[in-house]
Amino acid sequence: MRLKLIYGSQMLLSEHPPNRGFSPSEIKELLQRLEELGVSWEAVETSTMSDEELLKLYSEAIIPAVYHKYRIRQVFGSKRNSRFLFGRGVPALVVYHPGQEHASHVYPHRAEDGIVTIRAFLEDLIKRLKRTPMTAERREAKALVDRMDRLRKKIGPIGVPVAELIREGRRR
Repeated sequence: MRLKLIYGSQMLLSEHPPNRGFSPSEIKELLQRLEELGVSWEAVETSTMSDEELLKLYSEAIIPAVYHKYRIRQVFGSKRNSRFLFGRGVPALVVYHPGQEHASHVYPHRAEDGIVTIRAFLEDLIKRLKRTPMTAERREAKALVDRMDRLRKKIGPIGVPVAELIREGRRR
């Protein structure tokens, strides 16, 4: 799993519900704890980015929102302008699973019972990963996926996700 934190260092973190519990230093501390559990992450600073670069990041984030029917339009903006707060007024966390080219989740987002914040997701993920220790088989599978991803980057796209190749190899 790979996480991408998108935020601005000069962000004014108010009591805006999607920002609840967001403190850059505390979030980075949670991300470092996740790194110890095998999750890679990167932080993207948006204060010096152009609107075009920020739009590209927003385009990555809306894919899981459409797929999972997350309501993010008013989380990162308003009814008329859906993204003006993305990465500048409201930080975003985009989640990528191994073997998938596109993002699989985005936080914060609206759920039926309220807003799922970045902090709530990270704390829940830490609990889940600590509860299910990584077995030797899972470590080997993760190492294989990482190695295949590196090789695929060298040779270029092959049109098949790594996870699918691994499943096919196990069937044979």
